[in-house]
Amino acid sequence: MVKRLAIFLLVLFPAFLASTAQNDTRVMIQGFNWESHSNSGPWYNVVKNNAADLGASGIDMIWMPPPSDAAAPQGYLPRELYDVSTPYGTQAQLQSCINDLHAQGIEVLADIVINHRVGSTNWADFQNPTWGCWAVTQNDEWGSNGGNPCGGYDTGDNYHAARDIDHTNATVRNSISAWMNWLKNTIGFDGWRYDYVRGYSGYYNGVYNDATGGSFSVGELWDNLDINNYNPHRQQIINWIDDSNGKSHAFDFTTKGILQVAVNGQLWRMSNNGSAPGVIGWYPSRAVTFLDNHDTGSTQGYWPFPGNRMMLGYAYILTHPGIPCVFWDHFYDWGLHDDIADIIAVRKNNGLHSTSTVDIKAASANLYAAEIDGKVAMKIGSGNWSPSGAGWTLRASGTDYAVWDKGSNSCQGGLTIHFKNTSNWSTPTIYFWGNTPAGASTNWPGEAMNNDGNGWYSYTIACANCSNLIFSNNGASQSANLNRCGEGWYDGSWHSSNPDNNAGGGDLIVHFRPITYSNPKIYFWNVTPSGATTSWPGVNMVSEGNGWYRYTFTGATCANFIFSNNGAGQSPDLNSCTEVWYENGSFKAHRDQQPVPSDPTLVTAYPQPAHAVLNLEIDPIIGAQRLELFDLIGRIVWNQDLEGDPTVRINVRNLDSGTYFYRIRGEAGIHSGKTTIHH
Repeated sequence: MVKRLAIFLLVLFPAFLASTAQNDTRVMIQGFNWESHSNSGPWYNVVKNNAADLGASGIDMIWMPPPSDAAAPQGYLPRELYDVSTPYGTQAQLQSCINDLHAQGIEVLADIVINHRVGSTNWADFQNPTWGCWAVTQNDEWGSNGGNPCGGYDTGDNYHAARDIDHTNATVRNSISAWMNWLKNTIGFDGWRYDYVRGYSGYYNGVYNDATGGSFSVGELWDNLDINNYNPHRQQIINWIDDSNGKSHAFDFTTKGILQVAVNGQLWRMSNNGSAPGVIGWYPSRAVTFLDNHDTGSTQGYWPFPGNRMMLGYAYILTHPGIPCVFWDHFYDWGLHDDIADIIAVRKNNGLHSTSTVDIKAASANLYAAEIDGKVAMKIGSGNWSPSGAGWTLRASGTDYAVWDKGSNSCQGGLTIHFKNTSNWSTPTIYFWGNTPAGASTNWPGEAMNNDGNGWYSYTIACANCSNLIFSNNGASQSANLNRCGEGWYDGSWHSSNPDNNAGGGDLIVHFRPITYSNPKIYFWNVTPSGATTSWPGVNMVSEGNGWYRYTFTGATCANFIFSNNGAGQSPDLNSCTEVWYENGSFKAHRDQQPVPSDPTLVTAYPQPAHAVLNLEIDPIIGAQRLELFDLIGRIVWNQDLEGDPTVRINVRNLDSGTYFYRIRGEAGIHSGKTTIHH
């Protein structure tokens, strides 16, 4: 839909806002253009066929076209909301596409057009759902054409091509919320891109977010930009975010407008007294940066980014704060796929996020250079520049742009996979693809595995935390498509340790020192491999002296358990796959180690629930050294050496929905907690 630029609303004084949101590492793509509806694929199948590539390229969210029947094929004149078979494809094709995107851990956003609506046969005979005249604002054009709108007054700008909907009406709001929840719960969408939010108060976007619980939302507020006086422009966008009670993000049209002028010999514009000039300079956690969309670019071209400078733009938004959004056309139709993916990999490998810190090093006519979080350096423009100091490695470059990172951050660890050759294959090989964070893959039939004896083979996938993989006999007799996060042993099913080592009956010992308990007991369940459980409040523990008690799980590798005072004063749900000491609400790696204080603020897990990525912010007091993530039956599904890293990004795309437990080993003890994953 064409969004004409309206009169600029001036805000006299900018409010400098601090983000209260958590750091967001996600990258978005707009998954269509203005002509996608006419693709013979149909379009939903085109996106479906690219799902694996999107996941491997580091895309976390995709903004899909308007899902409902409309009076125009692009979908921006919505007619019957619950009819989601459109020129983009049928309902079944849409759901199949979403399922494949979800399989890659990609969140799917629906384009929500709720400022306006058209009737099925005339101006306002709204069907599916049925609305009356009360749904149309008092000042809509319908009244001057013999109609009878009887709703409240519009809370935003008028839209002339359709009936302006009255969001002050509770019935309208409830109807819209019910439809959006149907899109989420029945069709499978995860979040929302709100169209033309200038047309109604941002307050209602906060209402709809609360009513639907989407994983992400972003609004389109596009207005005139004075390139030489841009503060009112970004203030207007921030005001809308505030109107939504901070519950929605907004597209950073300010950054787009300044950047597309700056790349043509005015790069000094990218520094505003040492900070970014767009919304990302004031409210980065709620800003979605982009270069073009279906309106500004594509076949409409109402405000296009300079085509010959496109990679300079991506070098900027993919390394800077905010949540960057790639345009489908640039990624798949312009031959920029690999160049863009290379910079996304740098962003992911170095943990850059929506509130990363930018240190601008140069801003002149033909050179802009910056370091981000001290981990990534970039420059755009024809001027010469490279980062000072040792350890920088060039990771991506092209005409007038370059991106570096520190070599030590470019490849963290590796994923070791073990395979039991129960079929006596002569040449076991491992084929892998879509690794995270590196996105690496191998050619079929893959790499030869190392013979470790006793039928076991192994292979370490460099720079990976998670991978999709297939075992085969050098291309024959292959396994099913598998995936793994964290070291694993596969003998027809996955194990977090060598199952052969448990056959002789190893023991798991847990120790507990209560403060005032008179009768310490341990209740346990889902002990692996036996699956043993006990009835509440459990069994007695053995006194070790000095206030310590112990319990031995014979022949076990992992267990879930609760300590209690004969059923009272119980601990949280706990789990362990190694000997531990529990005291004062925290685990310790050995008896004499000082425990971490019982403080839930030491580790923050977000988002909750996690969908594609789980982020952990770890207080330096822990001195984090190693992270383990367990499922409910105690299996390690992720493990990673931390080396004091304050922020950890866990790819949970391939984990089942449910409750998980994290355990962080540190210099000051062991800290654990619970998190939820939902797809």
